[in-house]
Amino acid sequence: MKKLLVFLLMFACAGAIAADSVRAQSFLEQLFGRWPDRNEKKEEKPREEVTPLIGTVYNSSNDAINDPKRQTKPTEFVVVIGDTMADQLAQGLAEAFFTERAEVAIVKKVRASSGMVRADFYDWIAEANKIIASEPATAFVIMLGANDRQPLRDAQGAHEFRSDRWREIYSQRIDQLLSVLKEKRVSIFFMGLPPTSSPRLTNDMAYINEIIRERSVKAEVRYVDIWEAFVDDKGQYVSTGPALDGQTRRLRLGDGIHFTRFGARKLAHYPERDLIRLFDARQRGPVIPFGTDGGPQIPGVKPLAGPILPLTMPIAPQGGLLGAKQNTNAVPGAIDPNAAKTLVEGVPQAAVPGRADDFGWPNRAPLVLTPTPN
Repeated sequence: MKKLLVFLLMFACAGAIAADSVRAQSFLEQLFGRWPDRNEKKEEKPREEVTPLIGTVYNSSNDAINDPKRQTKPTEFVVVIGDTMADQLAQGLAEAFFTERAEVAIVKKVRASSGMVRADFYDWIAEANKIIASEPATAFVIMLGANDRQPLRDAQGAHEFRSDRWREIYSQRIDQLLSVLKEKRVSIFFMGLPPTSSPRLTNDMAYINEIIRERSVKAEVRYVDIWEAFVDDKGQYVSTGPALDGQTRRLRLGDGIHFTRFGARKLAHYPERDLIRLFDARQRGPVIPFGTDGGPQIPGVKPLAGPILPLTMPIAPQGGLLGAKQNTNAVPGAIDPNAAKTLVEGVPQAAVPGRADDFGWPNRAPLVLTPTPN
């Protein structure tokens, strides 16, 4: 009996100690969180797959022509001009044309932290003269302005950003840049600036876009608006969004300004469409004149090309519309009398009795229902 009492006493003490331990652990978990279990496997957070850059961006057209890794020699050269955003744009264009357009080479002429305000730091107007003299460009794509939110100096002194004099001088410099590039007589695309994570910077980007759009229209240069590609349905900045592969991806870097690889590819999609149309127009063959023979006709073999038939020219001497004056020298074709009566004279055809368009009354041909056999 004494042994049984001792055993029950030990069991009760162990239960109390266990209960106190659980309460103590629960209290500590509330303060410091759950204690890690050595045997418990840690859940790994999914990592975004990092893929290597696709496509090569060259510093000059000569580098592209002499690249031993290119299987196809380039014949179309897109020269991208601008700052660090233009650098990312160039990489996005290189990826866009890498597989589908082997004849296209992307050449970048970029300078970080440059713009149209600090000509003492980097003079883009002077650099543009060197570019048109050295690069056999098919098109120019410009992306500048992100670094231009600062006072602008001239002979009269410094002018604050957004002042009337600042806007006047800034517009003049853009006009000069476009005027120099237009001497090359190739297509020019001026990219707009994107929104950023900073509301104040976003408003400044929109202000600079307004000037760029205005000067581009005046110079008859294509302005490319990219704003809607990097905002949500409420017009607010977003760092993630739909990418060109159909997935939701991170489009902007942590600074809220620059682009990820997926963002740069989406950025490049906007000038890409116009550039493809430009390439196709340049590579399209001459139109075959009307009536040109496509080659010897072999019975049973379809020719490679037939003559072009313009819609504004008759295909035969006797061609013409019904009702027009007939050429007495032409051989009249076989014309259906009913069609001529309706189309030429305008007389409607007589309704067939019992048909849906027979509106005569009383009904001349009553409908007869034939019973269906069971």
